[in-house]
Amino acid sequence: MVKLALLLFFVLAPLLVRAADAETAAPGPPQGAGLVWAAVDPAAIADGRVRPRLVQRMVDALVMRVTGQPDVASAWRSLVKPDDRVGIKISTAGAPVSSTRPAVVQAVALGLESAGVSPDRIVIWDREWANVLRADYAALGRRYRVTSADGTGGYDGQQILTASVMGRLIHGDRDFDPNNQAEQVSSKSHLTKVLTGGVDKVIHLPALADHFACGLSGAFSGMVLDNLDNWRRLVRAPHFGDPYLAEAYSDSRIGGKVVLTILDALRPQYAGGPFPGAQYTVNHGALFASRDPVAIDATGVALLDGFRADAGFPSLVPQTGWLQSGEVVGLGVASPQKIQVIPVVPSGPVVP
Repeated sequence: MVKLALLLFFVLAPLLVRAADAETAAPGPPQGAGLVWAAVDPAAIADGRVRPRLVQRMVDALVMRVTGQPDVASAWRSLVKPDDRVGIKISTAGAPVSSTRPAVVQAVALGLESAGVSPDRIVIWDREWANVLRADYAALGRRYRVTSADGTGGYDGQQILTASVMGRLIHGDRDFDPNNQAEQVSSKSHLTKVLTGGVDKVIHLPALADHFACGLSGAFSGMVLDNLDNWRRLVRAPHFGDPYLAEAYSDSRIGGKVVLTILDALRPQYAGGPFPGAQYTVNHGALFASRDPVAIDATGVALLDGFRADAGFPSLVPQTGWLQSGEVVGLGVASPQKIQVIPVVPSGPVVP
């Protein structure tokens, strides 16, 4: 099984380098810039079903390699403290087809508990409660706090992000007035109360999919678009989020809280996203982890573009210029030639 996983990994991921080469990586602005670790096991989602035990091994192996720690508890302890309120940001717009798998979230939450974070200090959230339920998170809600932006009062009136582009307000935006029949526009977005008042650090777990507005549903879109109202103005044509996604992510209240991103590519969706489209999914069985949001999104674009090319769809690159802007503002590495994708093979027996 290990040989099969590695074979598929080297065939399907065009950005790979050997693990030994990671030692020569030049340091970038963020810690671990340009480094993306990948665990691949097709059996983790065989026949479309997730195997939680295999996923747990993959997550544990990834976090140990990213942090350079010898065990799972030490690895998570290097990222969070027991008294932190830790948010786990998920992606559920594609539920139930291509959302973040609960098995990945559970693996992360158990790791956080091993580091001393109590379950009542772990918050799992996304934008819309209906999508969270559709993604099958009710069971995790019995142990952890599972919520949403619309389930916690929406958006913070005091926490505002401005950008030099106007957007039409709609129902759900904080400043929208349903009694005003005139068109309402604004250059302001409010941050979700979950992010501003509920968590100190974030483990971001986006589900890999394309995105109609900005090319990719991943590290940048998941933290920016899902945590702001009036977000549509930031990603409309012809700029598709460039440079606004990078500028927003660099805000300390948004990307500044993220200590690790794990990209769920167990079953990526290469077209029709971020909404569910089962006909465009692939049982890939991969998880990617990095502290560099630019590099992990660039890796996601390369992977999806491979699937898209096979299906006759155009590249996502024209819609992802915000990756280069992310590198310019010091968030990470955008060039595929400078990114190292390092295979991680989980060790130890699988508990049945």
